[in-house]
Amino acid sequence: MTRMPIWLLFLLLVVVVTAVAVGVQLLVRRRWPHLAQGDHNDVTGYGIAIVGVIYAVLLAFVVIVSWQQFSQAADLVGEEASALRGLYRETVAFPPDARGRIEADVELYARAVITQEWPAMARGEPGDPAAAAALDRIADHLAALPADTPVRQEYVGVEADRFAELVSFRSQRLDYVGQGLPGVLWVALVFGGVVTIGFAMVFGLRSTTLHLLMTGSLAAVIGVLLFVCVAIDQPFVGDVAVSPVPMARFLSDFGAR
Repeated sequence: MTRMPIWLLFLLLVVVVTAVAVGVQLLVRRRWPHLAQGDHNDVTGYGIAIVGVIYAVLLAFVVIVSWQQFSQAADLVGEEASALRGLYRETVAFPPDARGRIEADVELYARAVITQEWPAMARGEPGDPAAAAALDRIADHLAALPADTPVRQEYVGVEADRFAELVSFRSQRLDYVGQGLPGVLWVALVFGGVVTIGFAMVFGLRSTTLHLLMTGSLAAVIGVLLFVCVAIDQPFVGDVAVSPVPMARFLSDFGAR
């Protein structure tokens, strides 16, 4: 569902779910009109309280975990771009030809990530060979850096550390591709939502309008929260996804030099 257009996802989980809940509520009131008397409200209210609290805790937990994963993925992209900046800036101690090779490699990597690896991640693919090849080029040229003075020896070590950070950040970023909530959690969310709305449907209220408003509002709230969960479930897939803006900002700052 993450790959659906965001408007269609909202339509299905919020508008359609709410409309179905209201429609079923009308059918329940027509089929069992005696439920409106509320003679069973003590039992139904007790059930709503227990099921509602359990479902609210589960839904809140899922929303928080999904947002944390989304936020962590976005932070990794920023840290990866920062590692690129460090690699680029710290070539200043080396001769122009060696410095130019490293700078060109870093720019090539950033462009490969934006133009090729990001679309690949959006398709659920863990990485792209072009970005991996650019990393190999950086590694080869870092290994050939001259370390003929104490200052350059220190800078070689710093560049090696930056490169290790870059590789680590990329690996962690790719770990988020294809990650999402396990299917068993989605089953629990859907089942819990149906049961919670079902208890609201059989709660006794004499006013049809008030009953429809209560059921529709509950269904809409659950639908909106499920919509949020689905929209950010996979950080690099769908309309609501982590963007490569930090990489693009790096290129705008250094790529034109």
